[in-house]
Amino acid sequence: MKYLLLAALSLVLSHTPLQAQISVDTSNATDWKISNGVITVDWLPGDGRIFSIHWSAFPNQEIIDQTNSDSHGPKGFYMDNVGPGGGTPTNNFFIDPNGQYVDWWNTFPSSTSNAFTWSQHHILFLNDPGIHIYFVLDHGATDIAGSVGQIQWVLRSDLTQFTNTYSVDSGLGNLGATAVPLPDAVLFGTTDPGRNVQDATVDLHGLTLPANFRREFYTKYDYSSYEYLHRAEGVYGSTMAAWMVVPSHESLTGGPSKQDLIFTGNLIIMEAYSNHLDDQINFSVPAGSALQRLYGPFYLHFNALSASHPSAASLYDEALSASRRLTRAYDNDTVLVSNGYVPSTGRGDVELRVEDRDHFNLNHAWAVLSDPQTNVQYSHAGHQYWQSLDEWGEARFRDVAPGTYRLTVYDLDGWGELRHDGITVAANQPTRLSVRLASESFSPRRPVWTIGIPDRSSHEFLHGRIVDPIDLDPRFEFDSRRDFEHFDNHDRFDTFDWLGSRVQDDREYWGSWNYWADFAANNGAVIYYATPVGSTPATNDLTKWNYNQWHIFNPGLFAGIYNSADDTTDGYKYICPAYVGNCVTAVVPDWQVHFTTSSDEQAQGQFVLLSVGLAATESSMTVSLNGNPLVWHGFNLKNADAGVRSGFSGTYQWVVFQWNTSQLNPPGMDNVVNFNVGHTQGVMYDALRMEIANTSADHTVTGWNDYEYLNATTYEPANDAIDNQ
Repeated sequence: MKYLLLAALSLVLSHTPLQAQISVDTSNATDWKISNGVITVDWLPGDGRIFSIHWSAFPNQEIIDQTNSDSHGPKGFYMDNVGPGGGTPTNNFFIDPNGQYVDWWNTFPSSTSNAFTWSQHHILFLNDPGIHIYFVLDHGATDIAGSVGQIQWVLRSDLTQFTNTYSVDSGLGNLGATAVPLPDAVLFGTTDPGRNVQDATVDLHGLTLPANFRREFYTKYDYSSYEYLHRAEGVYGSTMAAWMVVPSHESLTGGPSKQDLIFTGNLIIMEAYSNHLDDQINFSVPAGSALQRLYGPFYLHFNALSASHPSAASLYDEALSASRRLTRAYDNDTVLVSNGYVPSTGRGDVELRVEDRDHFNLNHAWAVLSDPQTNVQYSHAGHQYWQSLDEWGEARFRDVAPGTYRLTVYDLDGWGELRHDGITVAANQPTRLSVRLASESFSPRRPVWTIGIPDRSSHEFLHGRIVDPIDLDPRFEFDSRRDFEHFDNHDRFDTFDWLGSRVQDDREYWGSWNYWADFAANNGAVIYYATPVGSTPATNDLTKWNYNQWHIFNPGLFAGIYNSADDTTDGYKYICPAYVGNCVTAVVPDWQVHFTTSSDEQAQGQFVLLSVGLAATESSMTVSLNGNPLVWHGFNLKNADAGVRSGFSGTYQWVVFQWNTSQLNPPGMDNVVNFNVGHTQGVMYDALRMEIANTSADHTVTGWNDYEYLNATTYEPANDAIDNQ
């Protein structure tokens, strides 16, 4: 009924003089022409794609790639969802009585075979050079069970006009701007089957690359973005640019550490929900459950190089500024509000203070509001918000939709996290919170040894970092300094090191490295001395620990580089070191950590506790202390595929292995911890910590529930459904 009333009103309004600049022409059943005075789009009813876009600043320039099409025409600007079913759609539009916007959409109703009623919406605001998008998912009490796998928008822009990608702060270890000239001639001009070595991964060895393209592989995963600081990404050329802006994180999923796709070649992607690098995130809705889920709005903005905006960096800043100016305009879209968007007049603030901590490093400590009784990494059903704590332990969440949330707080310099459910936010008033974040140590004494930094990433290990990568945009510092005055304090705290960083996470296709060659000296094993042992000094070098422990290391490579007669992707056999044998089946040896203890350390207690922070897992693990094995079976064995998706973290897990002190060798003698992984892609380590304590790490003893615990007889999974600390 709501849609019928809006459609009837829109038909009346579309013929009134008020709508001189907002226009909707539905005379062609397969091509609705919609304009706001500066942007004109051609929209395919039912299908929902925009197959042509023209901007009045360049009226003869077609923005959509017309060469990539299917039976319905150019793919254009469209949704690429997984999960919501099909059916017979209806098409509707609504023009604002004041002539300020048009909202149009297509709707697929639920049925006996489709669990959801869902709608794709677009908005044009008067004279705004951009398109706003949102998606509505409804599940009624009479609908069948269903699930959602992906909610995603894709813009296929003109290949000759948009030749570079541009992203800013795509991870806490990738600060600043990255500008990448695209090797489109290679990606789209070759039909050689030997080049595609993995999903969306092209081996470029032996082919001509564009200037400043430094990588020998192209894969969309290299250029994905962690959502911590992500605000927008874009494509640009010699004249104009297109930007996908995220005005708010509130309708994204998986929290700030979620890694989402933003580019494939020159395609801009707005990925609101997916399981990329977070395989266990799941959105299932049982039969009989009532639910409404809104994704967006998100903003596709167009701008152009000029004397005022002479670089991609300044165009990026202009896109953010344009989005900020229009945020309050969403309040006035009655269709958007009727679909669950909360106007600014109906929101509240949350003011948080973390007590009893002397100092926090900027953007190392994070606070998140998300789904109740849910690990923030799996949050997906409701609104979510995050802020970094300032150095005094304070954070302010603005414009929070009323509701009940879980508060999660964690520090990337320490172990453990605070989880408090029942945080209630009301409209037009602040919610003030004061909490204490504990560092979860099992012993009051210093650890026997540590390896790595507990920052939920494996980037500090071998092949994790690079200094001054060629992709960094040298103009970002200048433009950001000039435009910094436009950022308020809220933005300032959210932007980590806004001038960028020379040291970057080196996220690349795993075939860029040669594990077997890197560790040939130990016949393929990592052997690390956590303390001095006899005459062998402590290693004290994190590059002696690989960023991933593989079970099998045999990446796809284009064989034609090594043998012109071999047109396959089995090229690694040509560079697999001879000592390995057959790299297809050769198993990576166990990794080893050697250490000694003192008599004072052994006197600290009866338990040896090894904390293993896992930045991503694709395998179970067997960890043995002096030949005493403990087997951790992982979480469905497939938790996060960062190892083969150019990431240094996926889904974070903390596992505590516990032995008896009696299983240590006498003080001063060598102890060995062996690490074995049983599946191909193995695990990524965040950090390791060994302690000796007089109390067990059993949850019933510590009262903490945010880690998995096992000893020789007991296994306790983490309990994500209850408070912690």
